[in-house]
Amino acid sequence: MARLLFTAREFGSLSDPINQKLSHQLEVLVGKPLQFMHQTHSNNLHLVNKVEAIKEDTDSLITDNKDLALVVRVADCIPLLLYSTNLVAAVHVGRKGLVNEVAVKTVEKMQSLGAEKVSGVVGPHICGDCYEVGTEMADQIMKSHPATAGKKAHLNLFAGLKEQLPNVDLENVGICTMEKSQYFSYRKADESGRQVGVISL
Repeated sequence: MARLLFTAREFGSLSDPINQKLSHQLEVLVGKPLQFMHQTHSNNLHLVNKVEAIKEDTDSLITDNKDLALVVRVADCIPLLLYSTNLVAAVHVGRKGLVNEVAVKTVEKMQSLGAEKVSGVVGPHICGDCYEVGTEMADQIMKSHPATAGKKAHLNLFAGLKEQLPNVDLENVGICTMEKSQYFSYRKADESGRQVGVISL
């Protein structure tokens, strides 16, 4: 069974450059070395079996190493943690990540590596009632991803993600980063702080 956690503002920020003191504290808490990624809203994924310095654009990590924990950093984007009996993944899913199907690509890769059933947990992120974008952008995304449609010019990323992954059992912790002061939110306060999602086998 996979082990996972999500941090909040109280723990501190793990934005770039990574705070080494906080990173060490998190590593002690998790009990395993941490693997971070260079997140850029791409749909690139990276298979890892040991800690390495990932310099290329990467928004999804996958491992079958039980002695390694994967980390995704977010403010308002979705921290998606996926797991099966033999693999885990940490995925950064924002608006661009939804459009370029980084989560779909990750699940397909996990399946190609032998995952028979993939489940997932979605951590704190901006909710559909709070995520307002430009009207033109909203129309474009709602046209290609109908489930994201909410009130005028608002996008529901979680609904869009569920639509993309119909065969993945997704649990949503139901916390909006913009509504809850306990979480960093770029949209709410133009903050550079990041909370994290962590998963390991």
